[in-house]
Amino acid sequence: MLVDAVTAFDPTDADVRRDPYPSYHWLLRHDPVHRGAHGVWYVSRFADVRGVLGDERFARTGIRRFWTDLVGPGLLAEIVGDIILFQDEPDHGRLRGVVGPAFSPSALRRLEPVIAGTVDDLLRPALARGATDVVDELAYPLALRAVLGLLGLPAADWRPVGRWSRDVGRTLDRGASADDMLRGHAAIAEFADYVERALHRRRRDGGDDLLTLMLAAHDRGLMSRNEIVSTVVTFIFTGHETVASQVGNALLSLLDHPDQLDLLRGRPELLGRAVEECLRYDPSVQSNTRQLDCDVELHGRRLRRDDVVVVLAGAANRDPGRYDRPDEFDIRRDPVPSMSFGAGMRYCLGSYLARTQLRAALGALVRLPGLRLACAPDGLTYQPRTMFRGLASLPIAFTPGA
Repeated sequence: MLVDAVTAFDPTDADVRRDPYPSYHWLLRHDPVHRGAHGVWYVSRFADVRGVLGDERFARTGIRRFWTDLVGPGLLAEIVGDIILFQDEPDHGRLRGVVGPAFSPSALRRLEPVIAGTVDDLLRPALARGATDVVDELAYPLALRAVLGLLGLPAADWRPVGRWSRDVGRTLDRGASADDMLRGHAAIAEFADYVERALHRRRRDGGDDLLTLMLAAHDRGLMSRNEIVSTVVTFIFTGHETVASQVGNALLSLLDHPDQLDLLRGRPELLGRAVEECLRYDPSVQSNTRQLDCDVELHGRRLRRDDVVVVLAGAANRDPGRYDRPDEFDIRRDPVPSMSFGAGMRYCLGSYLARTQLRAALGALVRLPGLRLACAPDGLTYQPRTMFRGLASLPIAFTPGA
């Protein structure tokens, strides 16, 4: 269903959270630089989104100040205020240069068999039942175990780490409530203590992982201790929340398009293309926020210094100026890079790891015989987020004993 007009786009609106794509459709064609609710600017077209992400005039430090004022003084502001997502140059480049080698394809290939084995282990209990919740029983534990493995932290810690991470991560969303802030303050104390103890063990015992890499950078004066803790928190949150949500979004896209699901089953060599189409069609990362440090003109609109600008990656992925049939889901589509992992120096470090998990999870799920949604489609609900899009639950059923 398409909307007639968008007068003040608001990503916190319940209807938009459930399905933002009708609003994106209108914005892309009629108002690509849109003044939305609360005076926030929303940029939707692919070229403009890519341009904003690469333009230093659209800064992150103002968003950090806004956020730290919102959460108030304390450990939450001290640690999360240093996350790489809030940094402009030169600090962003310095931190990215330290951790980047751990995210290269050659470094991450060692995790591929571990990820495939984790998917099999997580699905095994469900095979006899013929049912599972993809979000709770597969996507979240898979994504958390993968990022913990990258860092060199015990996979068995995924439950408490996931709880702390989600409580802290909720404070970063524009729709965060006062209760979200309270839980975030409580969680960061436990989270930081956990990371500090892990760093002490790694300093004592050594290792070959991202924690070790960051400790070596600390010894060379390239990272502060606080930046190490904040970077661990960042990677755990972004590395599991985005991937777990994307697994659910991707499988639902296939279930909503049974012809495409059947095509993938018959032609498993299309799995790579299917992953790219799922990332384009319904990405878990929907937006990114900046604040202007000077006046800018964009498509004839005058954006003023200190204005908040949100780039809509989910809309850019449906831009008819970049994609043929943008609102159709087609796993045979020639892969054209989407905006799901950002662009330029802000391109997601974890893209290779995310794709590896998506291939492993979707490859296993689509092989389940009789795969189907185990609830009414209108019974599905989405997490109350604006920056990220992900299902709260995705129950499926299939023929048991497979």
